[in-house]
Amino acid sequence: WYKHNLNIEAMKKAAEQICGTHDFTSFCAANTSITDKVRTITECIVEAKDGLVEISVSADGFLYNMVRIIVGTLLEVGTGKIKASAIKQIIESKDRERAGFTVPPQGLYLNRVFYKG
Repeated sequence: WYKHNLNIEAMKKAAEQICGTHDFTSFCAANTSITDKVRTITECIVEAKDGLVEISVSADGFLYNMVRIIVGTLLEVGTGKIKASAIKQIIESKDRERAGFTVPPQGLYLNRVFYKG
């Protein structure tokens, strides 16, 4: 649970900027041994439903804690701590310190996996 008022429209604008092929170093746990941090996010959707906020992220792959950091960043956009327009600069900076906090894993689940082949 996140007990703060959220600007859902700002979160949606920020989520749009997360979509695409980027180096997601800013959205990865700091102590990872993975060198290639380029991923393609095909969808990042923020929806408010019945008093709950649902954030869905689809991609070709995820880095360690990537979704949890994306959600934390979107929550900070929703509370005004981070501007929606700053997402591009956060991605380009490749600096974990510029992104939002890592949300706890409760409430996070893997919906489905698609395999190419």
